[in-house]
Amino acid sequence: MPAVATRVKPREYDEEEGKKVASIDWSDCPLVESIPGKVSGAALLKGTRLPVEAITGNYDAFLEGGLSREAAIAETLDCYPEAGVDAIKAILRYRAEHQLQAQS
Repeated sequence: MPAVATRVKPREYDEEEGKKVASIDWSDCPLVESIPGKVSGAALLKGTRLPVEAITGNYDAFLEGGLSREAAIAETLDCYPEAGVDAIKAILRYRAEHQLQAQS
């Protein structure tokens, strides 16, 4: 019997997660922009109205749901195809590097 893939429902907005993402300084990330008055000044994927938190939050939810990193990226891309796989990977890499710096 073939295995049946189950989809993980993307998480709703989590205020604590939002604080973690907001605490990262995205200003040096070339793929991210924050414009006052555009989506309340949230960190967005440049040229879109897609919050970085949506990308990172859904990726994290897929990981927590038991998916591998590669599968979590693929599912995140499925949710936000306009982002593109390279941008998703770059945003996740930037977050990981800057979370490590904040913890040091």
